[in-house]
Amino acid sequence: MTKTYNIEEVFGGNLSEILSMLDKDRQKRAVLIRHKQEAARSIFAGLLLRYAYLCEGYGEDTWQQEEIGHGRYGKPYIIKKTKFHYSLSHSGEWVFCAVDNGPIGADIQELRPWKLSMAERFFAKSEYEWLAAFGADCDREQTKLFYKMWTAKESCVKLTGRGIGAGIDQYRVNQDFTKINVVDSQEFPIKIYESISGYMVCVCSEGENFPDSLIMVSLEKLVESRKTEG
Repeated sequence: MTKTYNIEEVFGGNLSEILSMLDKDRQKRAVLIRHKQEAARSIFAGLLLRYAYLCEGYGEDTWQQEEIGHGRYGKPYIIKKTKFHYSLSHSGEWVFCAVDNGPIGADIQELRPWKLSMAERFFAKSEYEWLAAFGADCDREQTKLFYKMWTAKESCVKLTGRGIGAGIDQYRVNQDFTKINVVDSQEFPIKIYESISGYMVCVCSEGENFPDSLIMVSLEKLVESRKTEG
């Protein structure tokens, strides 16, 4: 994962070079985003995906030829790489990328103010009652619990590629946050990361190949990797 910056201040006249490092699909979309912060997040996500791709042993020449497809509900994937699966997420100042050789989903959320009524509306009854047991005030521990649930659900939604049309109450976490169940369907392993102050991260993977800690990648590292050969 990497921290985002003002993309124009960082790259200035080299922005066109940076855009050329992204996959063709993201190149087209990034230039259409009017909000500068959102554009920066999209560009950094693309740089992080490329970095992860190169770290898996693929070459720069191969990267330039890759095409991004989209599943039924919009889940992106690299068309010709059946053993390279990825999931991107961003929130606040951070962009996160998770990769695996099988289906994977990831979500990062900044711990922002929220309302218990939101959990009542969107979560399963048992999950709402779990949160409500803390009382009416959204204290620190209750907020952490809410975002553990939220990121777990979002990461599983991204893994399955089904979208949230059926309702995120259909995705239910167990109390030790090691598994998440899709009602009347499967159970998936998850891992929660709380190492970034003010943020919650969750990864959902069929393979359960979770690292012990997150890897932080600097902007300089992302840019230097343009010279990497496979």
